[in-house]
Amino acid sequence: MTDPLFALDERGALSFVNEPASDLFGSADGVPLDETVWEQLRDGFGAETAARLRHAFETRETLSVTAYDGIDRRWVRIGTHPSATGMTVTVSPAPDGDRTRLSEAADAAIDGIAILDDEEYVYMNRAHAAIFDFEPDELLGESWRRLYGDAEQERIERDVFPQLEREGEWRGETEGRRRDGSGVPQDVSLSLLDDGTLVCVNKDITERKARERELEQTREFLERAQASAAVGGWEVDLTTESLHWTDEVYRIHELPLDARTSLQDGFDFYHPEDRGVVTDAFDRLVDEGESYDLELRIVTAEDRTRWIRTVGEPRTDANGDVVAAVGVFQEITDRKRRDEQLAQLRERLDLAVEGANLGVWDWDMTTDEVVFNDRWATMLGLSPDDIEPSLDTWEERVNPDDISRVKAALNAHIDGETEMYDCDHRMRTAEGDWLWIRDAGKIVDRDADGRPTRAVGIHLDISAQKEQEAAIERARNELRQIIDLVPDLIFAKRDDGTYLLANEATAEAYGLTVAETEGCTDAEILPDSAQSTHFRADDQRVIESDEQLEIPEEELTTADGETRLFQTTKIPYRVAGTDDDAMLGYARDITPLRRYEHRLERQRDNLSVLNKIVRHDIRNALQVVSGSAELLEHRLDTENHRLLKAIRTAAAEAVDITVSAREVTELLMEFDSDPEPVALTPVLTRQIDAVRSSDRSVSVTRVGKSDEKPVLAHEMLKSVFRNLLHNAVVHNDGDSPSIRVSTDALPGRVRVAVADDGPGVPDDLKRTVFDEGTQGIDSEGTGLGLYLVKTLVDRYGGAVWVEDSESGGARFVVELPRVDAE
Repeated sequence: MTDPLFALDERGALSFVNEPASDLFGSADGVPLDETVWEQLRDGFGAETAARLRHAFETRETLSVTAYDGIDRRWVRIGTHPSATGMTVTVSPAPDGDRTRLSEAADAAIDGIAILDDEEYVYMNRAHAAIFDFEPDELLGESWRRLYGDAEQERIERDVFPQLEREGEWRGETEGRRRDGSGVPQDVSLSLLDDGTLVCVNKDITERKARERELEQTREFLERAQASAAVGGWEVDLTTESLHWTDEVYRIHELPLDARTSLQDGFDFYHPEDRGVVTDAFDRLVDEGESYDLELRIVTAEDRTRWIRTVGEPRTDANGDVVAAVGVFQEITDRKRRDEQLAQLRERLDLAVEGANLGVWDWDMTTDEVVFNDRWATMLGLSPDDIEPSLDTWEERVNPDDISRVKAALNAHIDGETEMYDCDHRMRTAEGDWLWIRDAGKIVDRDADGRPTRAVGIHLDISAQKEQEAAIERARNELRQIIDLVPDLIFAKRDDGTYLLANEATAEAYGLTVAETEGCTDAEILPDSAQSTHFRADDQRVIESDEQLEIPEEELTTADGETRLFQTTKIPYRVAGTDDDAMLGYARDITPLRRYEHRLERQRDNLSVLNKIVRHDIRNALQVVSGSAELLEHRLDTENHRLLKAIRTAAAEAVDITVSAREVTELLMEFDSDPEPVALTPVLTRQIDAVRSSDRSVSVTRVGKSDEKPVLAHEMLKSVFRNLLHNAVVHNDGDSPSIRVSTDALPGRVRVAVADDGPGVPDDLKRTVFDEGTQGIDSEGTGLGLYLVKTLVDRYGGAVWVEDSESGGARFVVELPRVDAE
């Protein structure tokens, strides 16, 4: 095998090395096989790669990583292969794609290296991330824009990207942004690869920039001392009024070097708004020997406005007369732009502090002097003029119950245990009340020995937030009390099946407390494993489908071994604050309901049998009575015929009573039947024909029509009209009762009216005549007929009422919904 390979035992010590791998450790015998090799791996592949390899060894992780072999000076692909006794490591040449990217980055490297694809970081070494005070993992997948301010982004898009597109590379300086928002100047080298990948190599030049600023200040001092500096210099001979520019001044004015310029030409290049300022300064230099140092605008030969710094110094003769003027001419457009950006940034910061109502403190940790802004004082109801700029001002107002916790947080930051000081505590206001404050800050300066010398931070009034948190906690406790009072099972489960919430009814069903239930799974608390598996499948179905699940009936074996029936609803929801998937459930114990339904079903069956038996026996007896009456009809005299007629009438009424009893029984037994389309005309016709064919002389008139669309009812609709027509006949004392049946089609409904010429219904009975057992005046009936009518019509979704007919009798009105009304 030509590629390096070595093996580690369970301790991380080297247990095998092939010959190609010996260079990694000096030689095959260079490292004893019973010693760990992390230090050698760090020397060979770098600290970051060695750390990843060690992590893979400790977690028994299979890893494939590209790294630079510092010994053989090449890019390699390192693979880890864990085993029961340790780990085997292979080292092979990196694929072309990896080598190309990483090699080009290494060739151009100054300090940090990063690779971007579609403006997002896909690779970054630790040095690159450290420039911005980040770890690589925090920036991978992020846009480069996160590390640059708005103005710098615009400059890069305007000045850098066009050249990068044209030439494939760009080198220069950029101003990045650290984690804390501070600027970081960089030397940057960008290379655009053929596949569109962008390689960025950068170096922090903060120290160099500081030296450059010092050098610039020194240069300015020297230029003042040496009034006739050549680069970017100018000179005016006042005796001849001739003007001389160095090459740099011509370049700044965007003029060719051989252009002829006069003193007036020089003044004319200044911006109209600034021209008077420079001519007045030059006149004072000539007349009074006064030097000047000005920052003004010029308009170049290419009509571009530039900011320049012009310095003028007088030159005198032996008599002290000003005979010439010399000076320095420097373009400062970029600096002015940066100053403007800085001013905008400061303005935005001030607005942000003001808009956020932030109190600001600046602590000199060597003297304990603290500078507070106005908001820090007014937040506590104090006047800025009334507070002493010392640490005691703050400490004396911190709530005594909070001070130890506050100091512990502050000391932890001072000792370097935390990146920031951040603590919520209470402070006493001018009125003696307590205000909740979020107090956050950071050490920003240390001395040469590393001791902290300065810290800055903010105060934010979070009293409203704390009140809201307290209100939420109270509401949570109240809600908890409410759901614990609910006798039904209320519960919530996380995606992994653990109970996030269980009310007391749920816990009691399992024979546990709420605390014992929450955090456990059904498999851990249910005695029936099949049930727990079934419940888990339903829970996952709800979470994965994000749809509600209704379970009409399911069994649950309780802690005492009893099997209960539950009607359960499960809905998906997101856990507040985490957005994790979960399931919320509600289960009602329907065991008593099912037992009652079964008992009711048995009673209904028994009632049906009893009804059939009673009606059969009664009707048989009534047939015997009716038959005997017919036999006696020809044997009795006229006076006894009246008695015979009474017997036959009573028998007929008894038969009607059995019919009503049958209908009421059927109604009770069909309590769960739904209305269905029924053709009205045939039903009504059959009942009218039955009345006309009775023994008594009855006149039935039918008017109107209902159209042919069916109504919503069922097969017992015939009982409605049978009872209404029967009542119209029975309760009429006339020899030949007259009945008028009218039908009308209304929007969505059909109205049927049965009017008679009988005695009618008194007003005081019209509202109760449909009640169960209610009988009319002189009525000998059971009172069930109209009750049956009202019950059936209500079940159909219709209406029924009684009013006076035109002939003085009763007019019963029935309205039924049509099928097309739904």
